[in-house]
Amino acid sequence: MTLLRCSVRDTLVVLFVCLAVVRLGQADELYLLGSADTMSKVFRDEPQAFSPVATLSVAAAKNEVEGIQLVVAPQGTEDLHGVTLEVSDLVSDGGASLAGTHVTWNPVGYVETDKPNYPAVKVGWWPDPLLPAAAFDVPAGQWQPVWINVHVPADTPAGLYRGPITVRPANAPHQSVMLEVRVWDFAVPATQHVETCFPLYVEPLRKFYQLPQVPLEMYEEWTDFCMEYRICALLSGWPEFDRDLERLAERQLDRGGASFCLGGAGFQQGEPEERRRHNEAVVAGLKTLYDRVKTRGWIDRTYVYCHDEIGQEQYPFALELYSELKTAMPDLRLMQTFYKDNPIPDLDDVLDVWAPNTGRYKLDEFQAQQAKGDDVWWYVCCGPGPPFANLMIEWPAVDHRLLLWQNWKFQVTGFLYWGLNVWRDNLDVDPRWPASPWKAATWRNDAGEPYNGDGQLIYPGPDGKPLSSVRLENLRDGLEDYEYFWLLRDAVEQLRKADAARHAALLVEADKALAIDDAIVTDLTHFSQDPAAVRGARANLAQLIEQARAALNR
Repeated sequence: MTLLRCSVRDTLVVLFVCLAVVRLGQADELYLLGSADTMSKVFRDEPQAFSPVATLSVAAAKNEVEGIQLVVAPQGTEDLHGVTLEVSDLVSDGGASLAGTHVTWNPVGYVETDKPNYPAVKVGWWPDPLLPAAAFDVPAGQWQPVWINVHVPADTPAGLYRGPITVRPANAPHQSVMLEVRVWDFAVPATQHVETCFPLYVEPLRKFYQLPQVPLEMYEEWTDFCMEYRICALLSGWPEFDRDLERLAERQLDRGGASFCLGGAGFQQGEPEERRRHNEAVVAGLKTLYDRVKTRGWIDRTYVYCHDEIGQEQYPFALELYSELKTAMPDLRLMQTFYKDNPIPDLDDVLDVWAPNTGRYKLDEFQAQQAKGDDVWWYVCCGPGPPFANLMIEWPAVDHRLLLWQNWKFQVTGFLYWGLNVWRDNLDVDPRWPASPWKAATWRNDAGEPYNGDGQLIYPGPDGKPLSSVRLENLRDGLEDYEYFWLLRDAVEQLRKADAARHAALLVEADKALAIDDAIVTDLTHFSQDPAAVRGARANLAQLIEQARAALNR
């Protein structure tokens, strides 16, 4: 399987064929309205034929965000100007209401890619940033997707909700589509069950917004934004970490964060005396922070990010430092990333969390570590390339979501990514983006070939506000899907304890769903490219959760 495999190409092209049109009155002569799955990327400059539909359908649990794309397509030679969306309250058949304020919309923006060092179905304009909800124009001959998210409050009664969304161009008649939201009868847990580590860097914020220093309140706003996406930001480069430790840790952990990074533990290579001084300083610095989080009862959800991506030649130096850390703080979890090598006995007694690159993950080796009581995470960065899933701009959107299905399939309990806001080539943009083009390449290989979007899942918005991306939205969806699996497994365990024989048929179906059908995820290089198939598997999970919870309540 490669990124250019027919199924992927079909996913990126067929979505246009699947786009649905609403024809209402004479307005359809000027523009058409269609829909696309959020696991599809809509290219604005590759229009295709599409067929009529009158309803946008979304299904979500309570305390969940789920979306769909509305596509605005001008007809003929006239541009559309000043397009806005108006969302009405949604009402269920039982009379319950879902306020229109819980439905948000953002025009999808485009960034221009350079030819990358990996296969790509297209070089040029790719959909990625979600722009602020403001009037937008759509040139004739182009398509403009609008990302619509439904935020379902935790106390929303289950049921089917309906209400209109009205598209209002300044120079054309308005059109309306019906938004239909199925609210499942369960809630996504507020507390996360998969650990995440995504560095949020201070310096890009300071440089992009031309600040002498980043205010604490601004940094908190950005970390809160990450929590809305079920991501625990690693507080990378915060200059007052010691002063603000409790405030920042509490902010994440009280909002449902699974864990908090206490800092780094980079080892020193050099002469013995030089290493000794370095190690003593690292241990002393972390011990001060350790004592504070232990006092607050947070130690079980705290870890240290050890030296990044070490190789075998560095293991003796790592062992020297990590042994001292474990002696001083035996219950402090040490996490280590591996890009080339796999777990070896040298570090077996000192590491608690093993985090290989997905391209280096070997099931038998890391299951052995789990059997010893260690945790296993994994990560992606500029690698691995196809046929692995990753977070570069050119990967199919379904790949971004299924990364977390792979986590569940192989019982990997953490996901790490090296950067949320690495904006290297965009720090001197003038005029300020999005009024000017965005440079998608943040990292290049020795030949100068880029990894488009690598390390940047969040874009800088006006007034210092963060903006999401197509990739980040799908990543959150995957993290929420992970919670579906967790909820079903929890219900299954309770059913088995209560009366396994009575619920045998349901348990068989639930176990099958929890294993994830090979048609959806076989392994790390073979997985579905069909958004409809993924949605079907997700709906099946939701139905089984409802059935299992109902059985427990009988």
